[in-house]
Amino acid sequence: MALFVNGCFWHGHDCQRGARIPKNNVEYWTKKIERNRARDKETLISLQKLGWRVHVVWECELKDHERLQADIQALMEE
Repeated sequence: MALFVNGCFWHGHDCQRGARIPKNNVEYWTKKIERNRARDKETLISLQKLGWRVHVVWECELKDHERLQADIQALMEE
C-alpha cells in the first residue's frame, strides 16, 4: 500500500484551506497547484498499474484522530 499525506493547499483539496488562493501571484499559484494535481493523478495511476493500493489522507483529515485511526485500520484490513 502507498499512503500519501497531502497538504490541502499544495495539492488543491476541495476543503476550505485547499480552496484558498493567495492574493499575490494568483496566476503562478493557480498553475502551480494545477501542476501538482496533475502530477498526483499521474502518480496514483502509475502506482495502481504496478499493483499498489493507493490512499490519500488530506491534511484537514488529520484533525479528527478517531476517524483517521478508523480509516487507517479499515485500510489495513482490506
